[in-house]
Amino acid sequence: MQLSIIIPTKDRGEIFKLTLRHALDAMEELPCEIIVVNDSKTSKPTVPQSSNIRLVDNLKNGVASARNLGASLAVSPNLLFLDDDILISKKSLTHVLNHSYLLENSCFNLNWEYPQEPIAQLKQYQFGRFLLKQKLTAFEGWYNDASWQPNALFQSRAVASFHLSISKANFEKSGGYNESFPFSGFEDYDFPMRLKKMGLRLYIDTRATVHHNEADRMDLDNWLATQERRAITRRVAVNSGYGDLALNYGFMKAIILKLFLIPGWTSFIKSIPNIKLLDPFYFKMIGIMAASRIYKGYTS
Repeated sequence: MQLSIIIPTKDRGEIFKLTLRHALDAMEELPCEIIVVNDSKTSKPTVPQSSNIRLVDNLKNGVASARNLGASLAVSPNLLFLDDDILISKKSLTHVLNHSYLLENSCFNLNWEYPQEPIAQLKQYQFGRFLLKQKLTAFEGWYNDASWQPNALFQSRAVASFHLSISKANFEKSGGYNESFPFSGFEDYDFPMRLKKMGLRLYIDTRATVHHNEADRMDLDNWLATQERRAITRRVAVNSGYGDLALNYGFMKAIILKLFLIPGWTSFIKSIPNIKLLDPFYFKMIGIMAASRIYKGYTS
């Protein structure tokens, strides 16, 4: 075995099934294993019977502990952490295998984009057009930095765990993911900071691309709830010593954001007619609602 693919999952249903099917197809005839870590306490995913795939239950809670458990069980010298909504291919997996040994003392992400079918769907409704406008349907938009380079391997300021390649030795040396965050998000901020302190180089490789299949999460309610959960976790990160993540709210700004927490605003936004001419107003309202949910999470 050269590569252990670790997939934490929790109640993703068909989304996870598609991820697993793509992973199994990609690793056919390649020296890889898959470790699926079930983080759900109410359901268990189905995986095929095979010598190169294992399903284990996470007795703890959270994606950080699930990734740590998967890594502890890996038999390969190289790890690939994979989110349960990332679709890989034989081309992308071969790229990882070929470059894992070339990029010593480092870790790297591949590029990601939404599949074409969801992109077409997003254009049909307001919140979808908001995601497209904010460039949240591709890694480049999320990265949001002038250092981004297309079709290149470049050193980055951070990496994320959606598709993270790292040697098992370096992962163990780092101490793994911080399991103290209440929700996912900022364990991905903490981890690369510690990797850099170890002297590891962080890279993004846009010469290969995987697909991010969030078909079950492309709606306003889910997105706003995610902003609030991330803000709760952000506050934990600040209290843990990451002062650069601190958010400060003046008196008037806090009052305004509290007003938008009054029940009914989300319903009002949803009532705005699905007319492209109204998109600028709709987008503005979404921005304010997101800010209010971040305020709620951060100050709770």
